[in-house]
Amino acid sequence: MLKFCFLFFSLTMLVWAANVSTGKTHSWKIASPDSRLHCRIELKETGQVSYQVFSKKDGSFKEIIESSPLGIIRKDESFELLKFISEQKVIEIKEDYILKSGKQLQNTNHCNEQTLNFQNTKGSKINIVFRAYNDGIAFKYVFPDVNQDVFTVTKELSGFNLPDDGLAWIQPYDQPSDYSPAYEKNYEKSFSLATNAPTANGWAFPALFQLKNHWLLITEANLNDTFYGSHFNQNNSKGIYTLTNPNSEEALGYGSNVATSTLPWIMPWRVIFVGTALSDIVASNLVSHLSDSSVIEDTSWIKPGRSSWAWWSGYLNKTNDTPEKLKSFIDFAKTMNWEYSLIDAGWESRSGLDLAEMVNYAKSKNVDLLLWYNSGGPTNKVDAGPRDLMFESELRKKEMKRISDLGIKGIKIDFFGSDKQALIKLYIDILKDAAHYKLLVNFHGCTLPRGWTRTYPNLISFEAVKGSEGYIYHSDFENEAPVHNTVLPFTRNVVGPMDYTPSAFSFQQYRHKTTYAHELALSVVFESGIQHFPDTPESYLSMPIEVQNFLKQLPAAWHKTKLVSGYPGKDVVISRKSENDWFVGGINGENTIKQTKIDFSFLEDGNYDAQIIADGDNSLSFQISNKQITKESSIKIKMSPFGGFAMKIRVIKK
Repeated sequence: MLKFCFLFFSLTMLVWAANVSTGKTHSWKIASPDSRLHCRIELKETGQVSYQVFSKKDGSFKEIIESSPLGIIRKDESFELLKFISEQKVIEIKEDYILKSGKQLQNTNHCNEQTLNFQNTKGSKINIVFRAYNDGIAFKYVFPDVNQDVFTVTKELSGFNLPDDGLAWIQPYDQPSDYSPAYEKNYEKSFSLATNAPTANGWAFPALFQLKNHWLLITEANLNDTFYGSHFNQNNSKGIYTLTNPNSEEALGYGSNVATSTLPWIMPWRVIFVGTALSDIVASNLVSHLSDSSVIEDTSWIKPGRSSWAWWSGYLNKTNDTPEKLKSFIDFAKTMNWEYSLIDAGWESRSGLDLAEMVNYAKSKNVDLLLWYNSGGPTNKVDAGPRDLMFESELRKKEMKRISDLGIKGIKIDFFGSDKQALIKLYIDILKDAAHYKLLVNFHGCTLPRGWTRTYPNLISFEAVKGSEGYIYHSDFENEAPVHNTVLPFTRNVVGPMDYTPSAFSFQQYRHKTTYAHELALSVVFESGIQHFPDTPESYLSMPIEVQNFLKQLPAAWHKTKLVSGYPGKDVVISRKSENDWFVGGINGENTIKQTKIDFSFLEDGNYDAQIIADGDNSLSFQISNKQITKESSIKIKMSPFGGFAMKIRVIKK
């Protein structure tokens, strides 16, 4: 499959770029800071621009992205055939930044960047910007001219040409409906790279690929309100995944499915995570690195946390929507030392509910409240309310000021149902206004994380996943959940927080096959800046005291995340550090008993006490033990079919 000689890669250097000209053919090369990842960009004699990606493994370079197309089509003219103008000097970017929540709070954005300047056959300018990281490659398009006319992008030509042999884990993109697209399909077992999407709607981001020697994850980052959210076309039979825009029927036909802007115009980054092991993908924060810095100067009010939530457990019999029941969930949050309690859909018309009185009651328990809203507007016709308060600017600001003045700390906004540019603008306008009124934001029925949690750190989580609600609405979730759960840590949750609402022990309309220990472990395996626990107080308080204490002590933001072991669709073990403590979660996606070896080399020097909450004699019980360990230790833990375990590791002596 390799098309080029790699002799030139034998040179060792930290930062390099070259412009080679043979006749009318030009090529450039940019390397990652550690020189292990290379990107080659070529302008052919025909005017077509393409790129390749190479990775060094076992002393030699492997081609992991074959020659792939670049270019973009505007309504007024095409940027498919280009002429080289100039190149900007390769620059090294190295900046430290801190997130308010996520899998790693302290981060370093370190890469090499090069901008190549082209013009099309009419002389109009386009720049293509490349970045090379130690864990990935990214590129974006820029129209640099200044012009106040409105231009329209109708098609993007970018492709990702993968080798023929390999596996993929991708979620089908949703058919437009009253509730979708919302990225709530099942992730299933792997399929071959040449597999077309099951419908014309195509494939969704993020897309995970296993090649012979590498893992790739493809998505986008730093999407702003001048563009739409992209996804893959249906047809990739030749292994070339190409991009497409949203369906025109999304959001009940509201808004255009193409993108418009004045110039200059900066497009979102196309992101390729690259790792020789799955642990490289899981640990990477590329989406945040590529996104704009925080626009909020004072972030001291932004606090991740845990939340009780009455809606899920009372859905079938509608018993948890009275003010008395809501207060019992506030009381439970107090018992569990959780920061928040969420009041979900329908609160504005709930008999006897006085919002100001409810806020004061929660304050007396040292608990803060979060409120649910419908995003509509004309973009959905879902009756659940309150609705029509978050869509239009003045109404939104008025409502945000009202609830902020009352003491509400955050909002959950649902039913967006589109990645069109108009909806992307709505997301960002909501985030800006919420920041002004010091409100946390959690999007549901929504698009994927695309880096906004760095730019707007009051954005604490997204749904964009089939989570515990699947046990209410989807008859297939009982059978699909175990596998689905073991794919999410390698796909959806890599690119940003995920409000799955984990750790439900009771059953809803559809039972779960996962064990109690599996459900407990999800609270660690899945990361979200607000971790909503969906079950009743009675359910949680019926668990062993060690389980209750684990949920009391579980953080919602992490200083470090490390994949211990796993493979999508089979099993996964993830460790996360907060301050001096480590939490570990392991889940089994298969219907077989497994003995999982845990290597504690991720620990620092010192002595530790590990409390292990594992599968018991049956799926509804636990086995609890304690072991003294060091970083040199390793232990084996038995996981039942569809089982799991959770572990808290506490330092005894440094």
